Amino acid sequence: MSFDYIYAGGVLLCLLAVPALVSAWADRRLPSVSAFALCAGAGMTLWAYLSDPRRYAPAELPDVFIRVLAEVLRSL
Repeated sequence: MSFDYIYAGGVLLCLLAVPALVSAWADRRLPSVSAFALCAGAGMTLWAYLSDPRRYAPAELPDVFIRVLAEVLRSL
């Protein structure tokens, strides 16, 4: 699996975990699953970034998503 997939998946996981965290805190529930998702997404993003800091810099995020989307559409 390419680090592009890991980077894009980690960013998406973090983005989806933030509203879940806010919702859990608003309902006064323990945000255990959303906190785990946020940590897993941050870990995936960090792992991809540490593998190649230039390729996975924050400024390159749109390019990574386009590459992943292109590979997914090409495989269909």
